[in-house]
Amino acid sequence: MQGTVFTDKIVTATDLSRHSREVLDQALENCITVVRNDQSFALLRRDRAAGMMAAVARLEVTTDLLTTILRVASGERIESAHPYEWVSAFSLGDLKALGAELSSAALRARSGEITWEEFDAAVHEWQESAWAARSSAVRAAIESEAGEVPLPAVNTSPTAE
Repeated sequence: MQGTVFTDKIVTATDLSRHSREVLDQALENCITVVRNDQSFALLRRDRAAGMMAAVARLEVTTDLLTTILRVASGERIESAHPYEWVSAFSLGDLKALGAELSSAALRARSGEITWEEFDAAVHEWQESAWAARSSAVRAAIESEAGEVPLPAVNTSPTAE
């Protein structure tokens, strides 16, 4: 999703009406601004508009998450109903790592280096890590002594049926 929307060709509504085929052909490659009276309209491919809206939504998530990380890092308590309250499960070091990873992933997705789905996966992995950090069963497994646990004996001889 590189490029700026407003470095486009400008046509009047009359030009669009009279030369719709040519204007639409141009809109396949670049955004077109259609001007009518004192109003301006953007004419661009739907997939490009959808991509822009997806990027805006993901960047909103990024901003909300980074704001929550900063709040938690400064010692603020996040209410349990907050959608990113799970960030509270992490230490200050983990919060720094989370912020750095999400910032990097968002920038890479914005530039097209990775997909926004890969960004979503990174957020999901951190959310799962928060769940694991709060799980008493996971904590007990981590804190248990390392070592092998013997398996029960298995009868490998053929049985008569």
